[in-house]
Amino acid sequence: MKIDCQVDNQAKSKTFILEGELDVHNVKNLKAEIMEAIDNDGWAYILDMDKVSYLDSSGLGMLVHIKKEIARSEGSLKIINIQGTVLNVFKLTRLDEFFDITAK
Repeated sequence: MKIDCQVDNQAKSKTFILEGELDVHNVKNLKAEIMEAIDNDGWAYILDMDKVSYLDSSGLGMLVHIKKEIARSEGSLKIINIQGTVLNVFKLTRLDEFFDITAK
């Protein structure tokens, strides 16, 4: 999985642009990178999943964990550009109601 991070210090936001499959093989790296980027002063975090082609249960579990950690730091998490089967996974598990999601 390819991860690119764009930081906007003025807006206090960090956007992670993800590309590839978010599965058991990639979860550890993504989790570590996002956890390292979390600040304790209310930043907004955005996951751009436009180029994520696959998502499994380990990926979902990692996203839930990340959201809880961000909430502890008084930040917010938004997931954008979800489409296709990845969006269906969120809907089938009803996690589309748990996350702030914008579909493509």
